[in-house]
Amino acid sequence: MSFLKPESLKQYVGKMDLEVRLHIDEYWQCKKEVTVLPLMKTLTFNIICTLLFGIERGARRDKLVDLFQEMIAGMWSIPINLPFTRYTRSIHSSKSVRNMLKDLIGEKGKEIQEMGSNPHQDLITCMLSSRNPNDVEEISEEEIVDNKQEEIAKGKHRGESLIWEDITKMKYTWRVAMETMRMFPPIFGGFSQAVKDIENDGYIIPKGWQIFWVTSMTQMDDGIFREPQKFDPARFENPSSIPPYCYIPFGGGPRICPGSEFAKIETLVTIHYLVTQFTWKLSSDDCFSRDPMPASTKGLPIQIAPKKQMF
Repeated sequence: MSFLKPESLKQYVGKMDLEVRLHIDEYWQCKKEVTVLPLMKTLTFNIICTLLFGIERGARRDKLVDLFQEMIAGMWSIPINLPFTRYTRSIHSSKSVRNMLKDLIGEKGKEIQEMGSNPHQDLITCMLSSRNPNDVEEISEEEIVDNKQEEIAKGKHRGESLIWEDITKMKYTWRVAMETMRMFPPIFGGFSQAVKDIENDGYIIPKGWQIFWVTSMTQMDDGIFREPQKFDPARFENPSSIPPYCYIPFGGGPRICPGSEFAKIETLVTIHYLVTQFTWKLSSDDCFSRDPMPASTKGLPIQIAPKKQMF
């Protein structure tokens, strides 16, 4: 997994940048309304295909997208192995995905390692889009004050890619993303094993028991985060002030998601181009459900308009 280490990812900012700009040109430009969630899933998948698997655009990638979506759809389904169930379709799609990737790597004379997708970036971006328009405006205004997002765009020639140094300047934008993930964590939770007897609220959890921890219960705890229902990126001005294992959108400890830095870079590149090129508002009331990750019930349709460019 050395590819996902920060020192390796720094070299791929330009490729992520290119994928984002191609995506915006194809799906966002000259549009009055877009449905954000499926577009962000497409963007994330295209970046993964390009950077992790070396699969260029074309019929093979399109086929892989369809198989992958069907595979993900059955991940948390009831395990009934009958032809018409989501579970069985997911198993068949998973096998087809592995075979396609093995064939691809075989063509290049390399061995394949199974690697998972990274769901965080598309969720962060689509949830950010669903916030009150004032929140979106605050990103741009705060970054302009700090000479960041708009200043970064002004310093670029037409078509010039973002670089690692640009990413490091987007501190406020990442605080917005972190607060979004606090309120809408990308993962529901996970299992851990008690290494000793634990007392919690008068109950004893014996050593060796499996514990299922729920992310939102921790991140919306008013004993940890003051006024947890309030959207406040300032909570993360000093991340070290947050107690360990209390902010866990990527998990925590030795089993923290290895794709967390990948998601961070992809998120910041994407948000940079969205907030410097467009303004938007929700087309209709919307809400989120889990299947198993948070998803907009209507796919998050938004009305968009080109932002007046001053650079």
